[in-house]
Amino acid sequence: MKKLLFLFVILFCSYSYAQEDLFYYDYRHVPADEMQAFQKNEAEFWAKVHQNMKSKKQITGWAMCSRVGGVAKDPNIYFYLGIGSFENLDNIDKNYNTAYDEVLSSMAAEDQEKMKERLKIDSHRIANVLLNRRSSAASEDSGWNYIVHNYAKAKNVGAFLNAQEKYFKPFFEEQMKAGNTKQKMWITARVLNPVGEHYNWNSYTADTYENMSDIYNSWNSEVTWPEDGMTEVAKTMETPSFYKSVIWKKIMWLDSDGKFHSVWD
Repeated sequence: MKKLLFLFVILFCSYSYAQEDLFYYDYRHVPADEMQAFQKNEAEFWAKVHQNMKSKKQITGWAMCSRVGGVAKDPNIYFYLGIGSFENLDNIDKNYNTAYDEVLSSMAAEDQEKMKERLKIDSHRIANVLLNRRSSAASEDSGWNYIVHNYAKAKNVGAFLNAQEKYFKPFFEEQMKAGNTKQKMWITARVLNPVGEHYNWNSYTADTYENMSDIYNSWNSEVTWPEDGMTEVAKTMETPSFYKSVIWKKIMWLDSDGKFHSVWD
């Protein structure tokens, strides 16, 4: 019991003093014959709901991505929802409901009823994960189209993230500044919910790129990796490498000004 209480105190303290850069990953598995209707609702209704919330600073961003290749049983869609602060997190349901009502009420009465019918389709949600961003590095031109999620199961999440920040944040900052890599951004984060030993990952790193080919051919010159950092990170993980790495393509998003963009066909 004392051991469990001690672990709880460690977890509580690590969460309490963490920076507030919260975001959700909302994973879906949408059948192919429903994808068009699903994406149409996102583009024509839910994107407007998120624009409404972003304009009020209730969220920091929103994007929809589709999986590239991979295993058929895995999620094929995920949504990024930038929450930012714990205050925004506490009010997320209320703010969603208000934005929903405001967007719907802006439509003609006949269109409102049609939209309500359209929105009755299944969400196909299979997981909703709350994370807190820890570290990041970005090139001057940080626009991206593809993101690689590297899911990790760390024995000690704090130690994993500390090692990433100590060794790999300066490494990627240096390489990006020197133009040695095609990578646009590097990010680390910890999972806040759900957590526990029965989940496959509790932290992650992410890499963004402009082109698909850049993922496989990302370096413009030879570089020296921080071997001490690789050793320290490996010590914190339950397995020698990431649990899995998955490529996603950004297909809908709001830019920093809240403008909607889409490459959905």
